[in-house]
Amino acid sequence: MEKQLDLFEGVILTQEQEQMIKDFIANKEKNATRAFEENRLVQKMLVDAGFKQGVDFKNTFETVVVTADEIELGSYYQDNQFTAKNITYVNTKGDISLLSKRYDREEDKVVDRNISYFHREGNKFECSSLTGNYRKIKPTTMLTKLQEQREQAEANMIGNRQTNRAFANAIEDLKEKFPMAEVRAFDDYDSYGRRYRTIKRIKAEFANGSYVTFNVGLDGTYRMADRKDAEIRRMDMMQTLEFFANQNK
Repeated sequence: MEKQLDLFEGVILTQEQEQMIKDFIANKEKNATRAFEENRLVQKMLVDAGFKQGVDFKNTFETVVVTADEIELGSYYQDNQFTAKNITYVNTKGDISLLSKRYDREEDKVVDRNISYFHREGNKFECSSLTGNYRKIKPTTMLTKLQEQREQAEANMIGNRQTNRAFANAIEDLKEKFPMAEVRAFDDYDSYGRRYRTIKRIKAEFANGSYVTFNVGLDGTYRMADRKDAEIRRMDMMQTLEFFANQNK
C-alpha cells in the first residue's frame, strides 16, 4: 500500500489512513448539518405553537470548528487502528431547553429548571419531564404542560409555607400545654391500599417513651392520629390481660 509523508507530524500515512481522516471530517460535517437543520425545525415548531424564545425556551445551539490533538480511527478488529493528530473538523454544541420552574424546599423558593431532554417524533414531542410518561404530545400541549409546571411550582411554595406555619403553630401550642413532652414534626407512614405513603405529623413524646401523634390541618388545628403507652408495651401477656380486666370492673 502506497504511503505518503505527513510533513507536519513527520509520520507516514497510508492512503487508507488518509481516506479515513477525510471520511471522519466529512461525516462530522454531515452530522453538524443534520443537527443544524433539526434544531431549526424544532425551534420553528415551538414558535408556531406559541412558545416565546427567552420566555418558554432558549436555544444555545451552534456549530463550531475544533482541532483535536489526537483522534483514534480505524478498528482493532480490522487491524487498521491508528492515531490521527491535529485534525480540524466541524462540531456542534448547545441545544434547545424549555424554561420551567420548580420549588426548592431547602431554599424555600421557586428556582429555574431547564428541560433539555425532549425529542421530536414527526409532528409531536416526547418530554417525560413534563408529562411523567413517554406519551407523544403536540407542541401546543407541551406548552400547556410547561405553563402548568411553572404554576405548580408557585403553588407548591405557597402550600409548603402554609403547612410549615400550621405545624409551627401546632407545635408551639402543644409545647405550651405539655412542657414535659418533646414535641416535633416527623415523617410518618399511612397505608394507601397496598401501598404506603409518607405523611408529615407531629409527635409529642414523654420521658417514659409514651407518645401521641397528631395530624395537622392547614389552619393549625390538630387531632390525634395514634398513641402508644410505654407501660403497656412493657407488660407481658398476663399483666396485659389483668390490666384490661381491671379496666372493666
